Amino acid sequence: MNIRLLAKRNIQGNGQRYLAYFFSIVLSVSIFFIYASFIFHPDVVHANIPGGQLISRGLIAAEIVIIIFSVFFIAYSNAAFIQPRKKEFGLLTLLGMSKSQLRKLIYLEQTMVSLISILIGVGLGFLFSKLFLMAVSWLLAVEQPISFVFVPEAFVYTIVGFILLFQLLSLLSLFHIGNAEVVDLLKDKQKPKKTPFVSKWLIALSAVCLSISYYLAGTMSLNNSFRVMPILFFVLIGTYFLFSQSIVALCSRLYRKKKSLYGGTNLITQTNLIFNIKDYSRLFFLTSIITAVILTAAGTLFMFSADLKKQGMGNIPQSIGWVENDASIYSVIEPSEVEKILKEDGFKILYEVNMTGVPIIHMLPDMRTGESNENRSLLISESDYNNAAALRKIDPAKLSGKEALYIFPYGGLDYQFAQKGEPKELHYGKQTIQVTMIGQRNQSIVAPIESATTLMVIDDQLYHEITANVPLKEKVRVRGYEIKDWEESMETSSKIEKMSKNPDHNHLQTRAPIYQEMKQESILILFIGLFVSLLFFIVQGSMMYLRVFTNLEDNKIQIHALHRLGLTKKEIRQILSAEIRILFFAPFLIGMIHAIIAYVALSNLLGSNLFVYSAMVIGTYFLFQLLYYQVTKKMYERAVINSIK
Repeated sequence: MNIRLLAKRNIQGNGQRYLAYFFSIVLSVSIFFIYASFIFHPDVVHANIPGGQLISRGLIAAEIVIIIFSVFFIAYSNAAFIQPRKKEFGLLTLLGMSKSQLRKLIYLEQTMVSLISILIGVGLGFLFSKLFLMAVSWLLAVEQPISFVFVPEAFVYTIVGFILLFQLLSLLSLFHIGNAEVVDLLKDKQKPKKTPFVSKWLIALSAVCLSISYYLAGTMSLNNSFRVMPILFFVLIGTYFLFSQSIVALCSRLYRKKKSLYGGTNLITQTNLIFNIKDYSRLFFLTSIITAVILTAAGTLFMFSADLKKQGMGNIPQSIGWVENDASIYSVIEPSEVEKILKEDGFKILYEVNMTGVPIIHMLPDMRTGESNENRSLLISESDYNNAAALRKIDPAKLSGKEALYIFPYGGLDYQFAQKGEPKELHYGKQTIQVTMIGQRNQSIVAPIESATTLMVIDDQLYHEITANVPLKEKVRVRGYEIKDWEESMETSSKIEKMSKNPDHNHLQTRAPIYQEMKQESILILFIGLFVSLLFFIVQGSMMYLRVFTNLEDNKIQIHALHRLGLTKKEIRQILSAEIRILFFAPFLIGMIHAIIAYVALSNLLGSNLFVYSAMVIGTYFLFQLLYYQVTKKMYERAVINSIK
């Protein structure tokens, strides 16, 4: 028998162990190829597809993520394949196989698996790339579907890239096994496992790091989004020591409770857990972080897409809105023309806004430095504000005397430019008005355009005193129309924009085109992100599958011995189920908690309650995780129990 044939038979003999690894690599290669086919598609390269360049940039980022993730997964898998076979390699060396031949055997095994995975992955990617192009064509709403063409660059980049990746990682994995002595290889499995070391200081460090990260995430907003990197740092440190120290301490504590320890099969389950927890801790850390990444990324994309309509209505208060710098005339567009177009196209006007104000200058602090800078706002009366607020179902303002309320239009930013009780000077022409601020509201009631971007609301009597002698042509007029079924008003909005005298597009704002563009982009990002999230989920499940089957031979020996002592097959299944359940759901629980905190931060950023969306994402993920657990458990139980004679 030559080394090539021996490598082939080793792969066949370890087929069950290679199954999840093989499936994960095929999926990685397929997705990479499909994305590469779009990136290098002639219509995308020559910008013949509207929005194609945007998708291309997103897919390039996804390709980088896939490669980085594949590096870690392949390196982990190679180590997982080699570790349980050290005794086998020791016997081969004892029988006369040289170190160079042993390296060649391992190299051939990994090369065969990688080449088969790459070829099948590219083949499946090529078959499904047509379906992907059809889906992208539908999402982009292009008139002519994107043509299915042969893209040589996709084949070259995918095949050459993954072959080089596999070769490099295979060569690195040979270093450790190639330098081990025969006695070390033979006795690797016989080395007794020690009770893992626990440090109270590291347990405290884990608790502190996680507490800091949760606090920073829970209080995060748009103006302190730089917290993302510190949060990530503290989460990684805290999670690592949570599994390597805190969980070990918890298992040790449970082990000392003799009453529960001697109940049923707990003695075997808990003993196996405490002596394997050191080996499991790294896997728990990796899979919990992957779980948190999947849930956070998929949840963020889904929530943003689902909450997009609310965001559009919050940031763009009316379906059509514009600002006239001279309130005495309509230089941008006549309201009668807008009403005529809306009526002709069958849109019902729900309400209209028509208010005037005077542009003023006042000082506001800079968000970063805190230094006072000159700022322009539109001064309006309390009545005008309350009328518009009532139409948008916003609480009215309550002012008296020389009180003022500052209106900032973007709800996601919680920075306070105006403090309650703060005295402020408002300048209009040569007039200086002294007011006392009652606070700030971050919500828009009219189109935030030019001088009407921010508003300063004052009492009616004070407003009339200031503007009594101001001619209408020096005032600013804000107009707006809210219509029913505004999402379908793309063509109508386009007509109004073309009819308006607004060449710079800075006086008139229509909601439907902006919303549709954001919706299209978010769906595309969601579409891409779900593919990557699916890959992450499969790879994470494969890592746990590999960990389970790495201990297969040891567990067979243990189960055989326990079966001779009288352990029933039902009790054996309970032991195996408990061990696999811990592997699958302990990291899921921690990853879910991390993701929930991330959802809280996202809710703060978007100014929305995203509980329902987050529950849907976590519930869906849990069902997939449960399915993966059931499949792995059945396969593992069959492999162990069928070996009992």
